[in-house]
Amino acid sequence: MKGFKGYIGFVGLALCSANVCADLPQSSILSRYGVTTDQLPNPVKTAEDKPVEEKSRFQIQPEQPFVTIRLGDGKQPPTTGNLSIDRMAQQDLQRCQRLQGELVKRGGSYIKCDNSIPGMPTPE
Repeated sequence: MKGFKGYIGFVGLALCSANVCADLPQSSILSRYGVTTDQLPNPVKTAEDKPVEEKSRFQIQPEQPFVTIRLGDGKQPPTTGNLSIDRMAQQDLQRCQRLQGELVKRGGSYIKCDNSIPGMPTPE
């Protein structure tokens, strides 16, 4: 039934538009009043003004970023002399730096990789 109503609406719209087109005159407005295009007045010619370049009152500089993100401070974990502990600390640092990179790509917050507590001074 819905499709049938759509067809009826389309046919009704087509009939209305055909009726409106039949009422429109076939000749132009100028010919109805007995005027030709040669008798129309010419447009007034105006002098072309060249645009004046205004100097800017403001110094426009490139936008500076709000935040500068550094991945890793370049600090290596302290060496203990024990190869397994040093290797584990190095792997933890690399994992943390990869995690930092992923967080930056996803728009997350910055984390530190020096095992410090945020807001507390870093141990030296």
